[in-house]
Amino acid sequence: MRWLPLLLFLLLPALAEERVIKVLEAERLELRQEGGEEVYVLVGEPVRLEREGEALEAKRVVYFRERRLLLLSGGVRYRDREGRLIEAEELQVDLADESFDALEVRIEAENLLLTGPICQRAAGAILLERGYATPCASCGQEVPDYAFRAREIVLYPGDRVVARDVTLLVQEKPVLTLPVLLLYLSERRPRLEVGQDEGGLYVKADLPYVAAFGLGYTLLRYYQGRGYGFGLDHYGTGEAKERYFFLHTPPDTFQYRGEYGLKRAGFSVAALVERDDTRERLTRFRLEALLPGTPTPQDWRYALRLEGFLDHDPSTPPPRTLQRLPELEAQSPTLRQGPFSLQLSLQAGRYLAETNPLNRSARALGPYAEAGRLLLAHTESLVLAPWPGATLRGENRFRGFYYTTQNPDGEHERQVDWRTSLALRQALGGVSLEAGYLRSVQEGESPFRFDALPQRRTHQATLGLGFQERPLALSLKGGWDLEKEAYLPLEAQATLQDPGYALTLAHRRGLEGEGPLETRLEGSLTPFPFSLRMSLRYDHPKALFDPLLLQGAYALPGGSLNLSHRHDLNGKGPLTTDLAYALREGPNAYTLQARRDWQQDLLALQAQAILGPQSLSLQAALDPRALAYQAGFRSGSVPGPILDLLLSGRYQEGFRETNLRLGLTQALPEVGFRLTANLHLPEAEDGGIYLKDATFSGGAELWPPIPAEEGAIPGLSFSGSLSYTRRPTSPEGYSLALRSFGPTLTFLGRENTKLHLSALLTQNLPGEPLKPRFVLVLDRCCWALRFTLDAQKGAVGLAFLYGGQAAGLLLSEEGLKLGGGR
Repeated sequence: MRWLPLLLFLLLPALAEERVIKVLEAERLELRQEGGEEVYVLVGEPVRLEREGEALEAKRVVYFRERRLLLLSGGVRYRDREGRLIEAEELQVDLADESFDALEVRIEAENLLLTGPICQRAAGAILLERGYATPCASCGQEVPDYAFRAREIVLYPGDRVVARDVTLLVQEKPVLTLPVLLLYLSERRPRLEVGQDEGGLYVKADLPYVAAFGLGYTLLRYYQGRGYGFGLDHYGTGEAKERYFFLHTPPDTFQYRGEYGLKRAGFSVAALVERDDTRERLTRFRLEALLPGTPTPQDWRYALRLEGFLDHDPSTPPPRTLQRLPELEAQSPTLRQGPFSLQLSLQAGRYLAETNPLNRSARALGPYAEAGRLLLAHTESLVLAPWPGATLRGENRFRGFYYTTQNPDGEHERQVDWRTSLALRQALGGVSLEAGYLRSVQEGESPFRFDALPQRRTHQATLGLGFQERPLALSLKGGWDLEKEAYLPLEAQATLQDPGYALTLAHRRGLEGEGPLETRLEGSLTPFPFSLRMSLRYDHPKALFDPLLLQGAYALPGGSLNLSHRHDLNGKGPLTTDLAYALREGPNAYTLQARRDWQQDLLALQAQAILGPQSLSLQAALDPRALAYQAGFRSGSVPGPILDLLLSGRYQEGFRETNLRLGLTQALPEVGFRLTANLHLPEAEDGGIYLKDATFSGGAELWPPIPAEEGAIPGLSFSGSLSYTRRPTSPEGYSLALRSFGPTLTFLGRENTKLHLSALLTQNLPGEPLKPRFVLVLDRCCWALRFTLDAQKGAVGLAFLYGGQAAGLLLSEEGLKLGGGR
């Protein structure tokens, strides 16, 4: 019965109507009528369904078409769009509102296991009644280190968990009862930290809370001898996207960020306020409100924008960024009435921005100034066919900028961008006649740099005559410049075009005594697989030819060959000749680019050969003085290892500047690093071979830890970055820069327990005494303790982290990846 998926794929779009259900596997299909409603029954071992990123499995699936209900039973597995796996005995899904009900449920979500007898989903949130939850399920512990039972557990989108009437369990024994508990599964970080730095003792605590208007953390800080800090980190749980963060630390450092976003079909709002005194003492804010939120072409559109900053440090100059304080905009849809269309827009605002340096009155305001602006824009267009063969097109586009600033004469400043065009075309067989009118003006001055327009004025009437009868096309165009009261140059063009060839001759001649202005000739011949092209232009007033361009190409199977040549006809002779070759044969590819610069007597060459996982490259430049070269070799592919070798230098009465650069990269979980080194090779002025510089960054596990029952041998790894530079003028002859570089010992205990001991250096050597930072981490997979002793800062810290794979995430904040940590 494996033919059923094809039949079901044809039937079930009618079942789901709005969202298609794909049946991937089933063994039997039954069609029924129950109470006047169509019912589809699928049976299989199992039945497998897919629906817009969701996967469902069950032994029996029943679909009620009118009510749009999906009932699954027997070994139900449901993976939703957020990656959560829901297993149940029975599952009922309402396809109309995405809600479901389930019995005897097991949920796996971001390293948290939840179980319970009854489960429901509504508005994206999953409610588990009389539930049990633990993050230790995947840690291999016989008895979870900690878990909790609750009257109800709510799993929100984004993996926020709120539980009420909670009993905390340690080793499955009740130890504490709480009215409410909050977890963030995807944003775990240390919630309690005690330590000592150069200023004395400090304590940091992040205490969770849940309220009717949202959930988050209360941030408490204490610094010995410096005072208290406080703040909050709040998330809204409603329809809008809300995140509010505030933190004050002594003596007067503020950090806050508020985000709000709500998008509906009728309107949308997005707002942001942020300040971080550790970077700059500014409060930046931004607001945008749109009506409607999802516009259609028939809608009027309205917008409110507010953007700027507050400067809290008058001793430093503020940034000269554009500020809208505020800006209002209204825009009409394209209004149509027969052949006529109209669109209007109005924008009004007050701005702080950089001033226009070309405007004298703006320069007097200083480099950064404030002014109001009104921008009025409208576009009208007309398309008519007044009689057979005739087409009339007209367009008027206007933008007017009006400012509150005044020029030296006391008038308010303005600038205008106004363009009007009209064209009437009459076609009679192969002959066409076209009359046109164009007026384009950009004038006035703006006090701002960001919207200043260049001065431009065009006013002309044109008349064109054309003839087209394949393969011949002729055109003649002239006109009158109404601005200068003079004839426009006469433009004539003849084209002969057919498949396989094309030839174009164009000529421009002035009618005000200038005589010939320009003659241009272009031709092409394309007998497959060849392609030949030529172009030439002559500037009559200067009595000079533009370079003659000759191009030839040959289409190869799987590649191409191109040759081009530029030749000066004014006495200089040949200019450049270029050759390009490309060929691909399965996994192999070859490219070659060569250029001959005849004027500079220079020959440049680039070549590359890709031979599966290996590649060779060559770059060379030969002039009368020297030969410069680079030869490269690469071997390997991701994840590695990948070896890169690059030999470079210059030959000028002997080898000079000769270097061999080596690169080695690998991205495996056990060994991930990047190593680069630069080796000096013998040359005419220095015959020595020595290492000029080298850099290592990454980490490597030298050997994994062995558990106690097999010998209790600790694992050893190292990580960080190290840079070596040769310095022959210094007493030591070299320098080392270390950044979080050092070894890590990993001891493996029972039930996936790990103890990491790291000694890390961040300093420059030699010349500085060693001041390592020691990090001791006890990792129980679902919780971790970290003890830090920093000899360089004179600081001690103790931190606690809960949640799945705690130590791995904790140490990633330090920029480290420890061997033995999975």
